[in-house]
Amino acid sequence: MAVKRGFDAIVVGAGIAGTASAYYLRQAGFSVALVDTHHPGWGASGRNPGFLWLQTKAAGLAMDFSLAGRRFAETLADELPDFGFRASGGLITWRDDAFERVARAFVADRVAAGLPVSLLDRPALRDLCPDISPEVSGAVWNPLDAHQDTRLLVRHLADAFQNGGGSIFAPARVESIVLTGSTCRGVRLTDGTEISSGVVVVATGPWSNLLLEPLGLDISLTPTRFEAAETAPAPFRIRPVISGQSLFRFFTPPGIDATSLAREPVELLRPELGFTEQIASFPDGSLQFGCAYEIGSDDARATVAGQAMACSIMSRNFQAMASLPILRQWAGIVAQTPDGLPVIDAASGLQGLILNTGHFFGNLAGAFSGRIVAQLASGQELVYPVEGFARRRFTRVAA
Repeated sequence: MAVKRGFDAIVVGAGIAGTASAYYLRQAGFSVALVDTHHPGWGASGRNPGFLWLQTKAAGLAMDFSLAGRRFAETLADELPDFGFRASGGLITWRDDAFERVARAFVADRVAAGLPVSLLDRPALRDLCPDISPEVSGAVWNPLDAHQDTRLLVRHLADAFQNGGGSIFAPARVESIVLTGSTCRGVRLTDGTEISSGVVVVATGPWSNLLLEPLGLDISLTPTRFEAAETAPAPFRIRPVISGQSLFRFFTPPGIDATSLAREPVELLRPELGFTEQIASFPDGSLQFGCAYEIGSDDARATVAGQAMACSIMSRNFQAMASLPILRQWAGIVAQTPDGLPVIDAASGLQGLILNTGHFFGNLAGAFSGRIVAQLASGQELVYPVEGFARRRFTRVAA
């Protein structure tokens, strides 16, 4: 059995949460190995439109943690080379007048949750987004939403990690975590190689239970496939990040049954698919848009129906994009916990094991969680308390 040299810490999974964990562990003075089955940013971190989205976060811990992640993104933009971060603000638009009543109730709820949102009528919306279609009637505006190129962010984190003396093993698949009693001793790769370390960080998102179940530490995670697409550079720019009226179906204000709001005919091609209208301009002028989704699916392939929904509905919202070439289409898998919050936990009962997984919206808090992981490992004061993200919150519910 080949044994590579030992490290102070091993991070398994090189999405935004794992790569940031490795980067900040290295900054804290640890010798660190970052291991990924494919390469940094291969999964959902490299396959999403880059929204730092606050509008739909639940009041309380989810909102507070997301706001902390949003503030952290500002400091990260000063710390790393440019990754397209912009404080763009965000819109939830609607076309159908039936959604306006829900939007007004949504604004009241979000203000109570701590967001400075407001309702925009058609003229105000046109001032903010001149190229939006006449079909779009109004929008909810949140100035705190933002945008980034998460692919580029992960690449910069990985480069800074390596330039700072970190080691990346990719492609390399971790088969298991090696224990002596209840103490982590490293990981074993599928080729039989063992890499030794007293700290192991599991940041493998939807695939976390492959490593945790053999240890009796599985997490309740529901995989969800999101589809997206990218156009050639457009002759116009969209300043804010934009979502659409489908989001209001998840909001149930008193006296309004938002779930009864009509779906677009194209959404009925595959009724089991959900749809969240999302679109953003990237620095090169391309548009990334979507997103059809399927809860419970771990099939990371785009579907005809999902792409048809996105192309049809987004062309209604921005008529000029209908003639743009499609450069690529894809899908990515994320995993959500029952309460929508991540698991950030160094108290699982195994010494040296740290969990940093279950980030359903990793753009907002993935990099921030990496900073927290480094503080957990080094015993530093935490920039954010992690009691609300403990794995045991699910075992208590089960009990």
